Formats: sequence, structure tokens, C-alpha cells
Amino acid sequence: MPEDYWILLHIVVFCAALIQTVTGFGFGLIATPLLLIVLNSNSAIQIAILLSLLIALVLVPALKSFIARSLLKQFLIGSTVGIPTGFIIFLLIDLVVLTILTCLVVMGSVAIAVGRFGSNVGQSNSRSNMLSNFGTGLIGGIMNSSLAMPGVPLVRMLQLGFKPETIRATVLAFFVFSYPIAIALQAFVADVTPVTLKVTAMLIPATLIGVVTGRVLSSRVNESVFFRIAVVLLLVTAFGLFINVGYSIFR
Repeated sequence: MPEDYWILLHIVVFCAALIQTVTGFGFGLIATPLLLIVLNSNSAIQIAILLSLLIALVLVPALKSFIARSLLKQFLIGSTVGIPTGFIIFLLIDLVVLTILTCLVVMGSVAIAVGRFGSNVGQSNSRSNMLSNFGTGLIGGIMNSSLAMPGVPLVRMLQLGFKPETIRATVLAFFVFSYPIAIALQAFVADVTPVTLKVTAMLIPATLIGVVTGRVLSSRVNESVFFRIAVVLLLVTAFGLFINVGYSIFR
């Protein structure tokens, strides 16, 4: 791989880790598109999953008191169905089709979050909301194992009006439980190659520096700024996925 690509990868991974530390989400949407372009293989998904898991493992112990445990449990129940479903999709469905569907899900989710921001937190244990939470875990699990972009739990928590620290903690805890299942399925069926592990190891320092920088900045991000950052990231996710579609079609 050319040296310029390595430099670019380290810069992008640093920025992605910083964003994920501040918001609890964002590594996959920033790093995965470039990894796909540079590596031109599904190993990009595996690298994004491994590095995202590392970030979550580093951050969750300090944030565990903020986790919305009941909501996390509902997300995880849904994801137990979503993760294997997403992996089957990863193996069988054309990546371009999957990417387009993901774009539509993200855009629709952003519209819902913006339209209903902060409106339902007091009703989060109602039957309809529990079903919505299970569905969130289901879709998050599918996106997790197929694209390493499980952003739907973030959207759901924005919609419910949770505080930034609770969103960060709960989404990262979701990663801690869901990503090992996803990577285990990848290793069992699709194989995790030595090259994948080597690239992951070489990107760990940039990831950890991004985490440390993000921890410093996260205390300065209030609720309003957090919401704006999260919505912009989700919109960038959809835009980036559309770019990937174009790249896949016309390359």
C-alpha cells in the first residue's frame, strides 16, 4: 500500500475515533468508506468493527454509571436477531443494494429524530416504545454486521431525549455486546486474514490518540451542540454511503 494511503488512513482513523468518543457513534461512517476504497475488500468492514470495539472497551468502564440499562437490554434483544440477519445479508446481497437501503434507513431516521427530538423519554417503557426499541436493536444489528455502521440506536435515543452522556454510554455498551458477535460470525464464515489483523494493529495508535483527544473535548459539548453534531454525522453517513454506491457502480 502506498505511503500516502497509510498517512491518510491514520488521519481518518484518528478523526473517526475522536468523533465516536464525543458522540458514542461515528467511527464506522467516517472510516469504513475510505477503508473500502483503499483495501477494496470486505476486510474493511472487519477492521472497522475491531477498532470500534476497541474504542467501546476503552470508554465503557468510565461511563457505565450513565448506561440506560433497560433500554440497552431492549436494543440487545433486537440485535440478537439483527446481527445474524445482517451477516446473511452481508454474504448474499449485493453491497450496492444494501448500501442504498441503508441510506434510506438513515435519512428516514434523521427525519424522525429531528421531528420528535426529546418528546418520548417519559413514555419509553410503554408497549409501543418497547417494540420500537426492539426494532431499533434489530436494525442496528443488521447494519452492525453488514456495514459496521449501527447508528440506529443513537437516532432512537436522540428521539427519546436522553442526555449526551447517557447516549454515549448506552450506544458504546451496545457495541461492546454486539460487535464481538459480529466479528465472531465474520471469523467463522468469511475468515479474518492476517493482513486484516496487521492493518488493524497498525491503526490502533491513531485510534487511541483519537480516543484521548475526544475525552478531553466531550466534556465541553452541551446537549444542543451534541444533537447538531449527531444529526450532521447521520446526514454525512447517508451522503458517504451514496458516494460509495457511485464508486462501486462506476469504478
